[in-house]
Amino acid sequence: MIVGSGQLGSRYLQGLSKVSMPLEIIVSDVSPESLARAELRWLETDGLKTSHRVKYVMGLSEVPFEVDVAIISTSADVRASVISKLAEQVAVRYWVLEKVLAQSEAQLDLITSVLHETTKAWVNTPNRIMRWHNSFKKETPHRSPTIGSLKGCDWGLVCNAVHYLDFMEWWTGEALAEIQTQQLASHWHKSKRLGFWEVDGMLIAKFSGGSELSLHCSKSVAPYALSLATKDYQWTIQELDGVAIRSDGLSIPGRMEFQSEMTAALVESILATGTCNLPTLVESVALHRPLLHALLAHWNSTMPDQLSMVPIT
Repeated sequence: MIVGSGQLGSRYLQGLSKVSMPLEIIVSDVSPESLARAELRWLETDGLKTSHRVKYVMGLSEVPFEVDVAIISTSADVRASVISKLAEQVAVRYWVLEKVLAQSEAQLDLITSVLHETTKAWVNTPNRIMRWHNSFKKETPHRSPTIGSLKGCDWGLVCNAVHYLDFMEWWTGEALAEIQTQQLASHWHKSKRLGFWEVDGMLIAKFSGGSELSLHCSKSVAPYALSLATKDYQWTIQELDGVAIRSDGLSIPGRMEFQSEMTAALVESILATGTCNLPTLVESVALHRPLLHALLAHWNSTMPDQLSMVPIT
């Protein structure tokens, strides 16, 4: 089942067309336009030629009693309530949740209370499962501590930060210890997605073994690149150009995989083995909690409206 058939949800649907075992797929959304777009994208992948069956439903009114995998790709503001409502109606074996998980620590608490520790749930911050990232990780034997820096123009710092926080935990084996927001801009601006906000500047994350990650975002034109300095090497990962270059000259080509390319292997792994290599819900909540706490404090110290939830997605 896919709940939320917008841009990302429809890409999940496209990816399911490549799953080898026959599936019954429920696509749920409150928007008829989103459901129509999802159906169009299913047709674009020749979904009708597969052995899968797809049903498009409005909201959660026509869902089965049991679901093997529920993919929650709604926006962050409603994700906690959607998870809670779905869990009341349906017995779900496995959950795949999109980021940002929630907009407040209270919403994180709701998600974790509904999907308790015995529930199998993962959060889709997929850098750690991409072939390219694994290839240059294998070429870096001593990764803790690492000093990392990402610089780019208008790349959505606060809504995408958790991708790189999760990457650093996976890369170093360390736990997130602190988020610093002092160098973020003093004014938030409306994001490209209606109803949500962004902020430029620099976010700094410190980790338990001495690693540090600085995330820079500005309106000026800047090359989008991630640098990683370890004991032995420095890497420059140019995601847009698809190349990772080590300080001794080693170059590893690759690319960021699309969701439509990753979904089939992810779902097949979950159905066949009961697990996958995405971070667990517990692991991801441990990243989200200090991030949301720091961002909400920054919002309330810089913006006129005092909020209980940070308006990111």
